[in-house]
Amino acid sequence: MNTNSIQTLGGTVNVTIHKNYLKEDDSTYAKVQRTTAGMNNVIATILTHTKVFDEASLVASVMLFKDAMRELLSQGVAINLFELGTIYPCAQGNIPSSNPNISDLPNLTLKFTPSNEALKAVGKADISMAKIEETVPQISRIEDLSTHSSDCTISAGKPVRIKGRRLRIAGDENNVGLYFAQQTDSGKINENEAEWIKIDTSSFFKNTHTYLELILPDNLESGKSYFIVIRTSSGHGKTINKSIKELIYDVPVKVN
Repeated sequence: MNTNSIQTLGGTVNVTIHKNYLKEDDSTYAKVQRTTAGMNNVIATILTHTKVFDEASLVASVMLFKDAMRELLSQGVAINLFELGTIYPCAQGNIPSSNPNISDLPNLTLKFTPSNEALKAVGKADISMAKIEETVPQISRIEDLSTHSSDCTISAGKPVRIKGRRLRIAGDENNVGLYFAQQTDSGKINENEAEWIKIDTSSFFKNTHTYLELILPDNLESGKSYFIVIRTSSGHGKTINKSIKELIYDVPVKVN
């Protein structure tokens, strides 16, 4: 344990709101943004409430508890964790036999059942922020696969890889797609969409949520810069939504 990193954690709980794709209505569910406290944080919290023990003694005690619990778990027993709940071994996985041998049994794993005391404690936590899950496509990297450059320069007629999140192009092809919109002399995007260059779907050799890989058209002008525009109705997994999400990537790419 790194005793130099002992610190306290504070604040409240943040959650994000996600659409429930298992239901056809507009219902949603909340997911807690997890903050993990290590034993160093537990020790720091103890030290704020008592001076009976010093830091070194608490660290030594924690290591003894850890070793003892590992030994008990190796014996296959359940452990009551300080009246906060029980950690216990269980077997998970399908057994392809009605009369299995020991060798057919799945490996053991661990589960945890919280106590009422622990549930009451977490119930006191305040939720400080609840924000809607981000669903708009995001681009994190653009790589020219012919030059392996990732500085937002691309080559007409050559392959390119776009990496990010929620990128998959799906939906009515008349309304969705990947576009290259010309950058004007003032540095803005060309607002005349009729002049944008739309990439034909046959140019794609990878179209996933995290990667778009495609051959760029030859009619991208050398020395010109373009904004990448993504419009898609792709939803969770293979779901196609009714609405269209749009991303206009704010860093223009320049054609070699």
